[in-house]
Amino acid sequence: MRRFIFSIAVLLSCTAYAQTDTLRAVVNVHNEYNPVHIKVNKKSFVPTTTGNETRKSSPSYEFTREAMPFGRFVSERSTKELLKGQEKPYYGYARAGYGTDNGLDLKAAYRRDITAKDNINAVASVDGYKSELDGVFNEWESRMYRSMASLGYTHLFDYLKLSAGADFCNRVFNYQNAGFMQSMTDKQNSMSYGAHVGGESMLTGAFGYDFNAAFTHNSRKYTTGEENSIYENRISAGGNVWYDINSGGVSKVGMLASANFFLYNNTLRNAAHPYDNYCSIDIDPYIGFIVKDWKVRIGTRMNIVTANGAAFAIAPDIVVEKELGNVVSLYAKATGGRTDNSFARMESITPYWNFDAENSIQLKPTYKVFDATAGTRVTFGAVSADFEAGYAYTKDDLLQCFNHDDRYSKIGFVCSNFAQDDTHNAHATLRAGYDLGGWMKIAADARYDYWKCDSKELLMMKPQVTCNINTEFKPVKGLTLNADYNFTYFAKTPNGRISNKSELSMKASYDIFPWLGVYIQGENLLGDRYFEYAGYESRGARGLFGVTANF
Repeated sequence: MRRFIFSIAVLLSCTAYAQTDTLRAVVNVHNEYNPVHIKVNKKSFVPTTTGNETRKSSPSYEFTREAMPFGRFVSERSTKELLKGQEKPYYGYARAGYGTDNGLDLKAAYRRDITAKDNINAVASVDGYKSELDGVFNEWESRMYRSMASLGYTHLFDYLKLSAGADFCNRVFNYQNAGFMQSMTDKQNSMSYGAHVGGESMLTGAFGYDFNAAFTHNSRKYTTGEENSIYENRISAGGNVWYDINSGGVSKVGMLASANFFLYNNTLRNAAHPYDNYCSIDIDPYIGFIVKDWKVRIGTRMNIVTANGAAFAIAPDIVVEKELGNVVSLYAKATGGRTDNSFARMESITPYWNFDAENSIQLKPTYKVFDATAGTRVTFGAVSADFEAGYAYTKDDLLQCFNHDDRYSKIGFVCSNFAQDDTHNAHATLRAGYDLGGWMKIAADARYDYWKCDSKELLMMKPQVTCNINTEFKPVKGLTLNADYNFTYFAKTPNGRISNKSELSMKASYDIFPWLGVYIQGENLLGDRYFEYAGYESRGARGLFGVTANF
């Protein structure tokens, strides 16, 4: 194993490593909790402020990849990119890889314009691992495999772009064995599937619109070793309409509206703490205008929840940007709004959350009352830099915690779970990037977070200092080298501080022919062990070798 890791390091070059002494702590939280599943979307580098953005009112329909071992690594070349010796564009892509820990990486994708107005795309993949890991109480055999497929279709009408699609995702995994009274199955399963349809105006006049609707199903089986599965169905619909008052982008008015219906099965509705079906409605009117070098968007985000903490809430939606020449821009924003703590959200945070019919309670939506940020961005040739600072106040924030007390001893599993509390967060972020014409790219960022919460022990998985370095180097034609480093210093709690995260990942890929390539990659090459999820430590150093093909 050491020889394999060393070979990867020599092949891809070396990255600096720093490690800090920490206190390993097991945090026991005796608190009510609730399970849920979500996709966390990254914010734009600098917010769009022109007021004509087509912000989708219902969520983008994608399955999470956070728990997948090699998901973030794959940088796939566009199949339509013509290379030397290639006469026609490739429409299909496939790869196959295998590595340590029985690591599996299989994917096939196809995308093609059937006619000038019709496009179809399809994707299928299988990835995961099986490995012996250190547990909270003892060693255990961890497995995590995911199968996924999606199909999408787009048609262009004279005045409308219409799209439709369907997705399926199945994950098989197991909970960590606590080492006693283990009589339940450890063959857990989570599944998601759904369909969506959407449209976007192709009008060139002052009036514009977009709309979408989706159905998603999220279910889990054997969460506590019981036969009964639990599921959540979500029906979403929404749209955005706007009008260009001056027909030139100088001033626009618009409104976004969306509705999300959450429906639960009888197992959840008849639990000791029943889950309520509910509807969440958002109405976001806005106006955007440009005055010389100023870009301004002013709006509000209004939300109505019919059950599960039924309430009416309103938050600001204000963004201002000022350009100083072509080099420097200043921006500030004050926003807020609701995040539904659905099964999808919980799943994206940790795959090891648990439902207990006797103790689990339904999570309330998380509501960001106020989120203010101000920053500046500088772009000078190949160099770009961005600095921002802000403050956010969040009600019923979703906090990941490790929970193993007497009530879980009867099932013998270790679970990541959730609790909710109000949080205050002051933060500052510095980003920098360097691009030398595509043959070398470097991006780095550092963020500091100060967290405050009444139940301080619930902050165990909140980062206090986060640093990322991402590099891409193309020394010769066909060869691409990547190196990524992440360091995370977690918040201090009354029970101590959990271990730092110090992770180095590297990859090398080479195009032997326009249609054939190979890749080798390694993750966590420093061999650090840290809590990737509450109660679950990360895997050690690992590697994978694979082949790619275009067709």
